[in-house]
Amino acid sequence: MSSNKKIYIGAMSGTSHDAIDVSILKIEKDITLDFFHSKRIPNSIRTRIKNIIERDSVNLVELGQLNKKIGYLFAQAINKSIEKAKLQRSKIKCVAISGQTIRHDVLSANPFSMQIGDPNIVSSETGLITISDFRNMHISLGGEGAPLVPEFHNELFHSSRKSKIILNIGGIANYSYIKNKNHFWGSDVGPGNALMDAYCQKYLNKPFDRDGKIASKGKVNARELKRLILHKFFKQKFPKSTGKELFNLNLLSKEFLKESPENILATLVELTAMSIDKSIKANNHTFDELIVCGGGGKNKFLIKRLATILNNEVVLSNAYGYEIQAIESMAFAWMGYKRINNQVMKIQLGKNKFNKGLLGSIVQAKP
Repeated sequence: MSSNKKIYIGAMSGTSHDAIDVSILKIEKDITLDFFHSKRIPNSIRTRIKNIIERDSVNLVELGQLNKKIGYLFAQAINKSIEKAKLQRSKIKCVAISGQTIRHDVLSANPFSMQIGDPNIVSSETGLITISDFRNMHISLGGEGAPLVPEFHNELFHSSRKSKIILNIGGIANYSYIKNKNHFWGSDVGPGNALMDAYCQKYLNKPFDRDGKIASKGKVNARELKRLILHKFFKQKFPKSTGKELFNLNLLSKEFLKESPENILATLVELTAMSIDKSIKANNHTFDELIVCGGGGKNKFLIKRLATILNNEVVLSNAYGYEIQAIESMAFAWMGYKRINNQVMKIQLGKNKFNKGLLGSIVQAKP
């Protein structure tokens, strides 16, 4: 690794809240992923996060303590990554964290996005300049606070010869449309893995349906699928954003939950695939290549259904040398690079409308 301070670290926990992903980037003329590490979040913490999101209320003492606890988890994951990468801290410019989103509400009179994971703890425990809270400045400048990644997707994948869709399937699915270096667009589109994983965890005592094997044996419940795809979220104007406060098991009908696991998961896979397809078509985004990243890329049945419904080959980001789980934490490392060097980012306001601003708040524990 370079002896100059050209190393940037990004750490994030997404809507699946199953792990903290850490990417170590070297950013010079090009962006190089030097190291990636993923640290599982303990089940007890995952349960606390899930309960806060789904019940839409929290005791202030619990919230304060969880904010600190997750801060320590982020710091531990970052320190372990530095250790595994055999990296000297003096070579690191900064670390940027997403925090753990527990509420994303951009449709109210005072829109906000709330993340926990105290950046002061991350800075003091790692000894590094820490940048956080990217989403609320994004909202203050007219955006929705999500997705934050389209400009990074553009930086990483743009091509003068090919228009591309970069599809991130995490707990929530979002995609970026990249026409060329100067034309990009992004939006959340639907549930991603959220409903599938929540069902597996509550009813099957499994973290997820590995490779989509259970879903692949099922039959789609057409009535429930139609009911779900008619939800008002799918009728909202693009770009838009959402979270698990909407896409959780409360969305499913009681009758549907009496079906076999195979049929339930087959239906939820179809919902994810259909919502992606409908969004791409609604925005008239024709493309030459579709690249998938995020945990959903590991669901072979979902990828197969996507390829069939879209009538297009689906390429995983691994083909470009980027682990599918690394892209989002890479994006935060890059956003840290932008912030620490006072470089503005583009904030999408509408189809062809953008604002510009500095995203992220800086915490420096040591002089």
